[in-house]
Amino acid sequence: MAEEPLTLKKLAKVTGASQDEIEKALSKIENDLAERESGIQLQRLSGGYRLYTHPAYAEYVENLVLSADYRRLSQASLETLAIIAYKQPITRLLVSSIRGVNSSGAIASLVERGLAAEVGRERGPGQPILYGTTKLFLENFGLNKLDDLPPIIDFAPDEAVVDQLQLKLTGESLDTKES
Repeated sequence: MAEEPLTLKKLAKVTGASQDEIEKALSKIENDLAERESGIQLQRLSGGYRLYTHPAYAEYVENLVLSADYRRLSQASLETLAIIAYKQPITRLLVSSIRGVNSSGAIASLVERGLAAEVGRERGPGQPILYGTTKLFLENFGLNKLDDLPPIIDFAPDEAVVDQLQLKLTGESLDTKES
């Protein structure tokens, strides 16, 4: 979990053990991992210790990290996912209209990752596909149900932005609602 190799001094401070005890324990861990031909190895470098993936397994870790499931979402995908989550079911055209840019690629990426899915078709001309979030979305974002989404107003920096969001999402201004 540390961003840099942990020194004996830091490990001793955290555990309350002496640096000698820490060094002996780390040596034992290092040997045990090597004897078991573990996929993890303990390395001493830059004045500290760190766990690394064994080089023999680097290809597998690389495949995992580069797979779609473990890549971070882009800003465009996050924006698109938020719109889908708060406005679902929603068409691709309405998502693009709210964002002000074509969102086809972001929607396709979210569907590929299983965070969004086709949930039906809108009635009317062309019957465009409606999108919504999935159970995987709820799991990944720590939600039990969609009602657990925080109020969108919590993310707006000021009243003008809140009113713009409200207008885009519902077609009603907060000023109009209050009158």
